[in-house]
Amino acid sequence: MVECQKCLDPTAFGLFLVAVVSLPLAILQFKNEGVPSAAFFELMGILIIAVAFLAYRSDSNFGFIVFGLVGAAVALTGFGMGEWECVTFALVFVLAIIWSVIVKTPKALSLILVTTALIFLFVGLSVIIGGDYWHWLIGAAALFNFIFNIYLSYALALDGKIPVI
Repeated sequence: MVECQKCLDPTAFGLFLVAVVSLPLAILQFKNEGVPSAAFFELMGILIIAVAFLAYRSDSNFGFIVFGLVGAAVALTGFGMGEWECVTFALVFVLAIIWSVIVKTPKALSLILVTTALIFLFVGLSVIIGGDYWHWLIGAAALFNFIFNIYLSYALALDGKIPVI
């Protein structure tokens, strides 16, 4: 077995996992066919929480907090989180956006946080306000979330071959 001197940054893996959650959500919302299964959200949430702990071990405070929040929100979605909890997560993601800007993370990461906040806000408001148009907004936010996550995960994984913006 080869020992590595440098810990791998788990960010790309976490971003790929979030992308995997976002695309089926977007597709199902655009088709107006609901959401992925509860088990899907539960398992993906747990995997994203595992990435948070890997980020902690890699001394990434921002990664630990954000992946922990995203993992918790995704897992709780599977466990039946309510509308006000969704709105609360949306507000916490807005605070994470502010933190992201202050610490000058890549712009793509801030955009991921924006689309993540919008997904949870739209899901919560769709129940609170009602109406038959929310699935379009959720689908659009989830699709952009997928695109930004895929872009940044590839940019990080390919180690400079794609610019990190």
